[in-house]
Amino acid sequence: MKRTATISDPIVLHGNCLFVSDAHFRTPPDAFSEEREWRLVQLLKDQGAELRHLFFLGDIFDFWFEYRDVAPRGYVTLFAFLKELNRQGVEIHYFTGNHDMWVEDYFTRTFGARVYREAQLMEINGRRCFVGHGDGLGGRQRKYLFIKRVFNSPVNQRLYSMLHPRHSFAIARYCSQSSRDSHDESMLQFQGENEYQVQFARGLIATTPIDYFIFAHRHVPMRYELTPDCTFFNTGDWLSHFSYITFGTGDSEPVLHT
Repeated sequence: MKRTATISDPIVLHGNCLFVSDAHFRTPPDAFSEEREWRLVQLLKDQGAELRHLFFLGDIFDFWFEYRDVAPRGYVTLFAFLKELNRQGVEIHYFTGNHDMWVEDYFTRTFGARVYREAQLMEINGRRCFVGHGDGLGGRQRKYLFIKRVFNSPVNQRLYSMLHPRHSFAIARYCSQSSRDSHDESMLQFQGENEYQVQFARGLIATTPIDYFIFAHRHVPMRYELTPDCTFFNTGDWLSHFSYITFGTGDSEPVLHT
């Protein structure tokens, strides 16, 4: 399981890439969630045999928790296709988000996914790309970062695992819905230089050469030129925008599809 967040030793990848995030599968109603799952599988099929790297940039599930002998039910269509992609040699890169931070080794054992818990510098098709879910980066987010540390605590995870799955998943659904209900609608628009992720990116490129930032989390598809030599991207989501990013060997830069 990959846990590194280094910017001095990038992972080198080559080939056609697809980036998707924030599907929040099993967000009610379930029928719509199943339809979105089917649409994602269709997107993966449309990429054809040329696809070499599939990036899930977090919050693919509205909640994920792995008990020792129990994993969340459902996702049969998606998981079966991911297993087939793995057989075909497609590398699956899974970055955990704030809704699925408790991913452990299920995806690695089931379809060979490499799991990352922090943003990672990668050299993709010869370009330096800083990739991650993007939560908690930039700005003053002390409250959020404190809550994230609480949830990431191994002790708290152990205590949570003692709950019966029926209760633990019910609590998670309630918390997720409460979080969505509290969102400021104005934040569902691009905030320009006020974006925390943009502020983080500007701080990093002051000391580190980066060609592209590819983040998620914000549910807002974005392409924003930071400098003539560096562009910021956000995948948007697979919940309402059905947006995604591709970066092929023949592309001059990543392409945002909305």
